[in-house]
Amino acid sequence: MPETKPETDSSAMLALERLSPREREIIKMVALGLSNQSIGERLFISDKTVKNYVTSIRRKLCVENRIQIALYAIRCGLVDPGIVQQQ
Repeated sequence: MPETKPETDSSAMLALERLSPREREIIKMVALGLSNQSIGERLFISDKTVKNYVTSIRRKLCVENRIQIALYAIRCGLVDPGIVQQQ
């Protein structure tokens, strides 16, 4: 019997589909442990704008914080959990 991950069920994938392309970029960076300032520098946007995107991502995914965003991204396969961010 093949194993399935409940985190990658259709409802989780539908929630990811609601994210804009920019939000998908940002969720991956959050999952890698980057700060708002680091994300902003990489994307050439202000850290306040990043904060607004993170808030939007939280609402769309129905999660409460950055840690939950990161776990969601890892569980859905957006990032490899073996990647270690070096800052």
